[in-house]
Amino acid sequence: MKEAYDCGLIIKQLREKANMTQQELGRRINRDKGIISRYENNYQPVPFETMRTFAAIFNVSMDYLAGMEKQKTLSMQGMTEEQMEILFQLAEMFTLKNFRKESAMTLEQYELIKRIMDVFSGA
Repeated sequence: MKEAYDCGLIIKQLREKANMTQQELGRRINRDKGIISRYENNYQPVPFETMRTFAAIFNVSMDYLAGMEKQKTLSMQGMTEEQMEILFQLAEMFTLKNFRKESAMTLEQYELIKRIMDVFSGA
């Protein structure tokens, strides 16, 4: 049986996981803790722009906040184009590895590891 959607519970769980009080979260979105309490208890709907802000604060997707997705997202804000490309390639390689169940590394995987090492060493 599928659980009922509870936006307030999702926000509360994310806030608690981030070790944040209602007051701290309210301060981050320029609202008082009473508003956060009303959101968490579903007494007041969360405006779209506030949902976008929550998604950014907690590094989750809007779908996650809407109860449509259980996967986390990864923010790439502040990364270089090369760093983002490496992450995309790494994700793709993990996906392919999970489908292929190969034990030996490919040349492409070794090359990506070298790029990662170069980026971290500043080369």
